[in-house]
Amino acid sequence: MPKLSVFRAVRRFLGSKADNRVVAPDNSLPKTKLGVITSDEMAFYSASAARSFGKEGAIVDLGCWLGSSSIALARGILTRDPQAEHPEERVFAFDIFQWENWMPARIPYCLYQPGESFLPEARRIVSQYGGGRVELRQADLRHCQWVDGPIKILLVDVMKTEDLAIQIPRNFFSSLTPESLLIHQDFKHYFTSWIHIIHYRLREYFRFYRSVPRGTVAFQVVAPIPQEEVEHATDFRKASDDEIESAFRYSLGLVEPEERVNIAAAHVMYYAHAKRKDAASRTVEAYRPLGMLDKGEFPKALDFLSQIG
Repeated sequence: MPKLSVFRAVRRFLGSKADNRVVAPDNSLPKTKLGVITSDEMAFYSASAARSFGKEGAIVDLGCWLGSSSIALARGILTRDPQAEHPEERVFAFDIFQWENWMPARIPYCLYQPGESFLPEARRIVSQYGGGRVELRQADLRHCQWVDGPIKILLVDVMKTEDLAIQIPRNFFSSLTPESLLIHQDFKHYFTSWIHIIHYRLREYFRFYRSVPRGTVAFQVVAPIPQEEVEHATDFRKASDDEIESAFRYSLGLVEPEERVNIAAAHVMYYAHAKRKDAASRTVEAYRPLGMLDKGEFPKALDFLSQIG
């Protein structure tokens, strides 16, 4: 998204450096890394799209960048429909496709300057590796409205700021159908504290579905989500300290102990984002006896906190 250099850099470069290349439909590999999602995440996205084949609704990928997650979803469709008998089964992939100075200087055929559109390169990549099942949509998701009906998979990798954490649910969640999947690529990321408040407030509409190593957590929708409930869930001004503490206890309880450190760091970051240094510091001290402060992304939260006046 625009003007998110630091946040998107965190997303792209602090993830796994393991095998994060995209396996193409013909089993060849792209000549570039298209993101930092892991091979486990790629497999989960593909399997999810395959399981959803034939069900009502669209597959939507928010924050596709060069297309790795969209290609993974498309490959799941291709396993069920290799002869393209169901062309309506495709991935709607959203991004602003605007180059930023944190991005790699070179990708296979182009050299971009900050502010330029890399949509042509994204089109080339998804055309080559997506089997014709990825439809790219250039949009600023702070203002984009989804008008294409029910959604059966919503993959979110853009909730890096409070305004996006407000607008993404308000514009997309009410279109999720029962049994659909909401996949958060950043649920276990130290910076994205807003996600945990939203899911605690909407917990009666979701059941925990899967935690994928490193980042992704998926929820299954159990009932239609009323728009007024989404509006309430994204009104962070009304979050009391008791509710914040309950929200993070809830999220920490969803994942295995070895996956909790970045969520704990996000707990600290909630108060840091609000410039409440005293509350953030108290939260740090609560986690100190658990030996988390030097693990995962917790040092990054501490560094952020140290810069607050």
